[in-house]
Amino acid sequence: MRMVRTIGWGLAGSATTMLVRNATRRAMYTEEGRTRLPNAARRRTGAGILLLAALTGATLALADVLQEQRKRNAQTRDELGFA
Repeated sequence: MRMVRTIGWGLAGSATTMLVRNATRRAMYTEEGRTRLPNAARRRTGAGILLLAALTGATLALADVLQEQRKRNAQTRDELGFA
């Protein structure tokens, strides 16, 4: 039973992948094979992506610092005997 379920999930995943690829291909290219996006959209610079990566890294670092502070506060609270 377990193998049948695994094979079923594999087939469902493969079918989903094929459908998404076909939909993406239809959305990005015309019938003649030309791209639908204008040249400006295709010639992106990496500055926007670099800025997004930097902001994501800063956000994750801040979240890590705040989580460590919460852990330290909880540990101190436990050591002092507060509920």
